[in-house]
Amino acid sequence: MAIFLIAIPYYSSFEYTSLIKIFLLVFIFIIFYSIPFFIDKKVYQYFDRIKILNIQLKTLLPVVYGTLLFILIFHGVFIITHSYLLSLLYPILVLIILNLYVIQKFVENGIVKNLSTVFRVFRQIDNVLFVVGVLSFIVLTVKYGTLPILDYKVRIAISHDPLRLISTGALVYGGMCNTFYFTVAFVLLLLLGYKAGILILCISFLLYRYSLRKISIKEIVVSLLGLMVVLAVMSKVILLSSGQRWSIGVFEILSYRAYFDITVLEKIINSQIHTLGKITLNPDGEKLIGELLFGYPHNLTSTMFGPVYLDFGIYGLVFAILLGLFSRSIYMGDRKIYCIYAAILLSICEIGINYGFLIVVFIMLYINSILSSRWFRIIVLNLVQYYKN
Repeated sequence: MAIFLIAIPYYSSFEYTSLIKIFLLVFIFIIFYSIPFFIDKKVYQYFDRIKILNIQLKTLLPVVYGTLLFILIFHGVFIITHSYLLSLLYPILVLIILNLYVIQKFVENGIVKNLSTVFRVFRQIDNVLFVVGVLSFIVLTVKYGTLPILDYKVRIAISHDPLRLISTGALVYGGMCNTFYFTVAFVLLLLLGYKAGILILCISFLLYRYSLRKISIKEIVVSLLGLMVVLAVMSKVILLSSGQRWSIGVFEILSYRAYFDITVLEKIINSQIHTLGKITLNPDGEKLIGELLFGYPHNLTSTMFGPVYLDFGIYGLVFAILLGLFSRSIYMGDRKIYCIYAAILLSICEIGINYGFLIVVFIMLYINSILSSRWFRIIVLNLVQYYKN
């Protein structure tokens, strides 16, 4: 709604029938995305009781999500590096980190008690991740010799750098629960020059504090207005560092950006091109949007379901239902995980569903499925007991 409202000053650039077509398509996709939230809980409980090879479906979910996550990461890393070794190491490392995180949640919730010295590090996981985020930022700036927000070429160069992804993820997680950490994370993510990082940090911080009843709706609204100012100024700084000269005001940038997103969506709808997964299942898929629609490879934003429609056309509605189903599952799980997911989902409303977002979805599904797994809990308790003995 924000994107379509902010773009109103530019609606005269669209044909009346074209706007109706865009609104209708977005509305239908949102309706299909919403379906899983209105299904009776008894239906989900019925599926939980289904058994495969005498094993409950719910028990198998960690294996299913873990396997899909492994395949997705392997596929993406291989496309970028063409190395089978790295393609195997990356998903294994990610799964190890995720399982350590789950153990930390068990410690936090008091499921695992009387820890030895080695296991007590899990109590400090927020601090550890925050330090990792800061160190990753420092290494990144030393590696490229400048602050990314001040150099457009460096900002583009770090788009797929693992250090940027590690720094952003660690700073968001570390900063969402602590005001001092939040302030430091905000400044560092600002200097990285990616508005999505700032948006995710702020929204997850606000949502988490609201879930703890430490902030009111009024304070959230005021904070969001301030966030819009920050994002507008960031956009202007990024444009200036790119060497481009635009005769457009700071706040008008947000309106123009929203208009541009809708323009890209309009071109997608009118193109009648279906790329069959080359956008959403490809780590460089967003560049293909620019190449297909404008004749040059460049990352383009096209609102939430733009890439899905370009990939699958009207059959992308199936994708929308699945995303709604996954979103509902994450919502019903760990609160901290959900706050981060909701913030990322909000940024995706403008950026569009992509490969990186799919990784995030399956990471969070995997974590929540393990947290609710009785078998994994038994395994962890036995491992801790074995180590203590």
